[in-house]
Amino acid sequence: MLPNRIARLEARRSLGQLWTHIWTQLLAQLLALAFPLVLSLAVATAAEEAANIEVVGVSEERAAIIKEHAERVRRIAFEQLLAATDPQPWNEPCLIVVHSTAESFAAAVGVEPVAIRGATSIEFLAHSVSSRQIDVMGDGDETVPDALAHELVHVVLADHFSRLPPPRWADEGMAVLFDSLLKQQRHNADLQHAVKHGQTWSAGDLAALEDYPDSIGRQQVFYGQSAALVRWLIAEQGAATFIRFVDDSSTIGFSAALQDHYGLDAVADLEPAWRQGIPLAELVTTAGSLR
Repeated sequence: MLPNRIARLEARRSLGQLWTHIWTQLLAQLLALAFPLVLSLAVATAAEEAANIEVVGVSEERAAIIKEHAERVRRIAFEQLLAATDPQPWNEPCLIVVHSTAESFAAAVGVEPVAIRGATSIEFLAHSVSSRQIDVMGDGDETVPDALAHELVHVVLADHFSRLPPPRWADEGMAVLFDSLLKQQRHNADLQHAVKHGQTWSAGDLAALEDYPDSIGRQQVFYGQSAALVRWLIAEQGAATFIRFVDDSSTIGFSAALQDHYGLDAVADLEPAWRQGIPLAELVTTAGSLR
């Protein structure tokens, strides 16, 4: 009986080896089929991101760093402000022009880079963005221009507000949230100085502003007060509610939209926005949630 038992064991061993060989070959074939697909998806994703941003005016090495940073800001802004976790690639890329001199910036934008160090130009065709351009000063010590994130938020918001632009205070207030913490602190300091000396706008007057204040000093207060109001409203009900409020305020009016979305009866109820200290956050670095 021993030879028969040995023969059966050998047969089982051979069968096991055969199945191992079959499964190994099958796995190898599946991997061979899957790898090109995974690789093509990775290449396609990289190509989409590369197509979103173009950078000129600097070396290739610096342009690559700026482009990578801009893509990150773009993703965070879409997610945090517009609840788009997988934003569609732009058909027309955003051209970022980095200027090394004040003369170059002024020639492109029309103003000296004194109060501003960045400017955004957006064109629309049939309620869709047809052209995006950001001009920024790049003469500082930082590899990435300090005004880039702020300006890129304007570009991102244009995808949503393609029919009616957002009010000036809301547009700038949201952009300030993406400034560096140091710049946000400076704007907040300007606001607190204005609060102390009774130089702020009422919420109604701030909402009614259609253009920037004339003087640089008043412009700084405008940025600080706009950011404080946006920060406070987002802290109250989240970014999604804030965006709906801004949408409706352009059609039914500021006061009516305020009542509908926040249950506030008068713009005077917004005065705590620049008197309560909502913590500042550096969203580009921390990607902190806006709730």
